[in-house]
Amino acid sequence: MSEPAAGAIEAASAVWPGWLGGVAIGVFTTLFLWATGRVLGLSSAYGEACGALGVDYFRRKDQGFGQAWRLWFAAGLPLGGAVAALLGSDGWSVQTSMGALYESVLPAHTAARAAVLVLGGACIGVGARMAGGCQSGHSIAGLALLNPPSLVASAGFFVGGIVMVQSLFALFGATP
Repeated sequence: MSEPAAGAIEAASAVWPGWLGGVAIGVFTTLFLWATGRVLGLSSAYGEACGALGVDYFRRKDQGFGQAWRLWFAAGLPLGGAVAALLGSDGWSVQTSMGALYESVLPAHTAARAAVLVLGGACIGVGARMAGGCQSGHSIAGLALLNPPSLVASAGFFVGGIVMVQSLFALFGATP
């Protein structure tokens, strides 16, 4: 599938700049904690979904139906994106392209690409469960709450991510 037109990217950024989205996420996360007393995070939703499917490793004692609010939040994310796309002037379309650099290392066939990405996501979910939380939780919720260990962890995630991505691209012969 093709990449979105440059004009569509410019129009979208003129309406909702990325930095403003980051600020909105930080403010929402902080307000959510103040209003509910709960830390907002999605790796727990992954655990709740796997626990609901009977995978005991992910099940927690406090995960009854009334405690599954993260599942509803997680379900609302793509729903909110779909509503925003439908209300936008250009409509929406399914995109699997993540740019030329990723195109050079991911399988060309859509089903194979989806399998690689789903497997990668599952590995991230298992790792987040093993670590008691995910990198996004530290980098979004932890930093919004001014948690010093989250600052250190987030710096490590970014440095480790850059090193790993560059190493993998070099290994597979891709050039940035």
